[in-house]
Amino acid sequence: MKTTLRIALFLFSAAIFIYGCNKDNSIPEIPEKVIEKPEEPVKAIRDTFLFLRKDVIVFKAYRGSLKGGVDISAQEGPETFWNSTKLSSYQYDTLTVTKDSTFERPYKYEINDFRFEQRKDSVFRWNRYARFWEFYGMRKKDTVEQYVRFYSFQKFTPPYFYAENGHNSGEISYTYYFNDNKYLFKSPEDMKNENDEVAWYGIKYIYVKKK
Repeated sequence: MKTTLRIALFLFSAAIFIYGCNKDNSIPEIPEKVIEKPEEPVKAIRDTFLFLRKDVIVFKAYRGSLKGGVDISAQEGPETFWNSTKLSSYQYDTLTVTKDSTFERPYKYEINDFRFEQRKDSVFRWNRYARFWEFYGMRKKDTVEQYVRFYSFQKFTPPYFYAENGHNSGEISYTYYFNDNKYLFKSPEDMKNENDEVAWYGIKYIYVKKK
């Protein structure tokens, strides 16, 4: 009986000891809740247009001489005045139309996030630098025609020296270079210096609606 009582007391003491060692008065740590940043809303895509072809509208080039400007359009090509990178900078694989009438390619990049406005069949793009609506192209039922202009100009004939080379959306015409502006030529006949040069290149990229 005594032996049994001793064993019971031993077991009771051991249980008290183990309980005391395992007891922890600290408050258990609650895992911090991971706060996920809300994803940016994806713009609702209305239509996607795929590149179909490129059409050349016009290419014209003049070079100065003692007798005036000579038409060199047949002997030279656009690559003479603009490098291949510049010539392909406006050719996209796709154009995307979103609910806010924005054409983008691809639409996730801010640099291509332009504002557009459609007036009947014409599409205008907001020039955020010069702050005006510039002609962009034509929007028809199943196609978008994007107009691109390239221009190159250098004037060495006195009294004014002037040069520019670039490209932009929209159309370009003869009168853009030959007019009464004092920095330009009134006509090719005024290009009396062999370094005088005028060239313009108008094209349109045609995109067809993805079925």
